[in-house]
Amino acid sequence: MIIIYLSNRYIRVLSGDAAGERISVHKVYHAVDTAGCILNGTVTDEEGFLEIIKGIWESNNLPRTGIGLVIDSSQFISRVVDVPLQKPAQTLEYLSREFADADRISDPLYGYFPMPGSAGHKAKMQTVYAAVVQREFIQAYLNLFGKLGITVSSVENGVGTMIRLLASLPQMKEATGIVQFVDDMILVNILLVNGKYEYSNRTRLFSDPGTPGFTEEAARAVGSIRQFASAQHITEGLESVYIAGFSREDAERYKTGSGQGGNLRIVELDGGTVMKETEAGGRFSDYALAAGGLVKTDARTNLMSQMSKGRGKQNSLSKSAKKWLLPVILGGVLAAAAAAAGIHTFFLSLKLAEVQEYNESAEVLEACERYDSLTHAIQSAGGLKQNLQELRAGILEYPLVDSTVNNVLSSCAAGLVTAEVSSYDASTGVITFNTSAANVDQIHQFATLLSQQQIFAAVDYSGYSQDSEGTWRVKVNCILAPRQGE
Repeated sequence: MIIIYLSNRYIRVLSGDAAGERISVHKVYHAVDTAGCILNGTVTDEEGFLEIIKGIWESNNLPRTGIGLVIDSSQFISRVVDVPLQKPAQTLEYLSREFADADRISDPLYGYFPMPGSAGHKAKMQTVYAAVVQREFIQAYLNLFGKLGITVSSVENGVGTMIRLLASLPQMKEATGIVQFVDDMILVNILLVNGKYEYSNRTRLFSDPGTPGFTEEAARAVGSIRQFASAQHITEGLESVYIAGFSREDAERYKTGSGQGGNLRIVELDGGTVMKETEAGGRFSDYALAAGGLVKTDARTNLMSQMSKGRGKQNSLSKSAKKWLLPVILGGVLAAAAAAAGIHTFFLSLKLAEVQEYNESAEVLEACERYDSLTHAIQSAGGLKQNLQELRAGILEYPLVDSTVNNVLSSCAAGLVTAEVSSYDASTGVITFNTSAANVDQIHQFATLLSQQQIFAAVDYSGYSQDSEGTWRVKVNCILAPRQGE
């Protein structure tokens, strides 16, 4: 099976298979997008992206069918929920009600899989990891790969595959700690308690790899997770941090400088039964993000199950009926067409002389000259209009801070937190809020509401602190989305 992992600059492709709890990785391929063709799981330059994928496929002679696509993107909304034990189609219908508050997603697709180790823990219920995403987002990827003759058979959310991978690793059995996956500028943090998923978030890294600030940001993210865990009364075993995607140099710097994170024990994620070294020479840590895509789930609960819904129903005729029906229809059509063609040709010959005489008249020739002149004028005006529209679109790409931002902030903060705008960087579109609340959960709810607003492209938060009165304070960074028009 071929898995391709997409999020930011580093595009990873691997071949392998999985049976039971054993994963085998046969080969790893990768490419670096130096032109910014993909950002946060969204393709921004289709031609450049297709050139990268084409290069990987043709240089390695990879198969073009049965491809698994793993995308880590904020376009997905995911939750861990308890649902009744029922058929997949009924569960998907149930999830549409569970995500009823995700109104920013139109024409949604739903997918889910049972959480590892959750079977039988509640009578007639199961715990699932569920995700929802806009159909158009997935269709765009299918169209792109289709241009290269590549058929995608499954599409999954990146965090979901990370959860399944951790459940299959012997190192993480019954483990309590924090797992950090680095992918370029994105850091995914996952909290495990006794080997089971408890919580996760995505954080944007502002420091470059190879600098002290890079591992300092990772340590601060651990501090935020530990504060959340403390609020949930989870205190044991949180000194262990398992990392993947860090370079050898950054991993070593993280280990030696981990005191800033609170006496952390930094351990690299171990593939165990998964191959640690591949023929391509990569560490397990380098391709762990993609390896989780090899762990199979029920095809009926995958996002792709709804993309193909309804296809094939029109093929209900038996093979025998199809065999005779087509020749009979064609014969009748040809006979009718031959008779009609003879009659039609006779009348057309009569009309032809009349039309030729009309086309050569002085009035028609003069009208054609006027038409050509007006067409030229219209084309010139259309070109000017296009230039003005492109100029306007370019201006609207710059985010605008106005009363709408304040209204959205007030609406999301109402009843939960106190929030004030502390800074705004027009060059990056990053607006920063200083937020305070009585407990950590209120801050998480506030950040979740912000991430669901269309005016923000991304939301992250860090720097928890608690004052002498017990009030929690945190800095929330939001990236404003480009304006869509005014």
